[in-house]
Amino acid sequence: MKAHNAATLVGWVACISLSAQVPGQPMTLADCLRQALMVHPDILAAQARVAAASAELTAAFGAYLPSVSLSASYSRQLNVEGGRSINVGGQVIRLPSIEPNTYSMSVLGSYVLFDGFGREGLFQQKQALVKEAEAQLASVRHRVVAEVVRQYMEVLKAEKLLLLRQRHYEVSLQELERTAAQVEVGRQTRTALLAQEAEVARREVALRQAQQQYELAAARLRSLVGLPPTATVRFADPTVTDSVSPADIRRLREQWRSPTEAIQQALAQRQDYVAAQQRLQAASATLTTARSSYFPSLIATGGWSWANSALRDFSQLGRAFVSLQFSVPLFENFRTHAQLQAAEYQLQQAHAEHERLRQNIALEVQAALLTLDALAQQLEAALRSLRAAEAYAESIRQRYELGAATPSEYFAADTQRLEAATTLVTLSYDYHAAVAQLRLALGSAEL
Repeated sequence: MKAHNAATLVGWVACISLSAQVPGQPMTLADCLRQALMVHPDILAAQARVAAASAELTAAFGAYLPSVSLSASYSRQLNVEGGRSINVGGQVIRLPSIEPNTYSMSVLGSYVLFDGFGREGLFQQKQALVKEAEAQLASVRHRVVAEVVRQYMEVLKAEKLLLLRQRHYEVSLQELERTAAQVEVGRQTRTALLAQEAEVARREVALRQAQQQYELAAARLRSLVGLPPTATVRFADPTVTDSVSPADIRRLREQWRSPTEAIQQALAQRQDYVAAQQRLQAASATLTTARSSYFPSLIATGGWSWANSALRDFSQLGRAFVSLQFSVPLFENFRTHAQLQAAEYQLQQAHAEHERLRQNIALEVQAALLTLDALAQQLEAALRSLRAAEAYAESIRQRYELGAATPSEYFAADTQRLEAATTLVTLSYDYHAAVAQLRLALGSAEL
């Protein structure tokens, strides 16, 4: 009896293995993370946004470079004889023949010398948007990792609960055989056999429900990591333990004793907060671009052109030119004013979103820390509950075998032990998921 009371939860639930029931190659947590990071649609969308923002930044840089265009044309008059004679006072005068072909070519280049700092504002805006898109990509990847970890823990938790239910069901079948044998020899009444049959049926229903919960959790995980719904895989990772040591709990408590420090770390590491700061800079740069319309602009232009009826005499007929264009905006029908107001509104909105995100981050960190602390306390109580339930179930089992306890007492004690084990398994995996949620709230890859 002492040896049975000292058995750990791992030893109690490891009596059977689910691996034989779930075919396919094992997929570890690292495999799931690697698969999700490659195919998750949110990550692919964020990567496309980074590429688009980079292309816009390249275009903004192009405003600092001169623009050059080359054009060439060719035309041919089809009715060459038409229009070669005129009538002057009744006398028809023949005009000299003309060449039917016409060629022309021109090269034009221009460079903006000054545009009221519009180029600078646009380049700063696009540069900030590239950094914002990159930060958003990192944030999305981090969120996907946390979600995969959480769902992976749900699968492992459902698997362990299925093992508990299956063990519970198999024990009831063994007890049913024993009770039937005792009824045959007259040591038990027919009522005890009926009660045992009802208990077996109840446990079978619970087993089927646990099987359904496991299959649903595995289906959600397959969908999350981008696997086909019919993929034959099983999820198993020897590095993920089904228990939490008191040393790990103490370490986390000591590390994050101060919520203020945790919030400051989150504000320094959260990539979505970095993205919000970059959006602020982009909105400020947009304001600079809008103000540039109040300033004059200066554009230098130069080029070379040529036209002839034949492909020759380029130096004689070609001409080169340069020019400066100075433009002062006097009145633009309030368009600049409207653009400036819109840019100021965007800046105010960016400030509001930045402050809202800061508050949400503080709340998320506090909630994650409180959840971890509550789960740690519940785990300690659940472990004590399991030990007591195992000891009580063992004592009732011995009394039941001697005829000193009723079947109702025996079933109740065994159910109490199952519930205690179920609670401990649930809290253990919930604790692992809560650690991943804290990592997400802090913006750190490691904790």
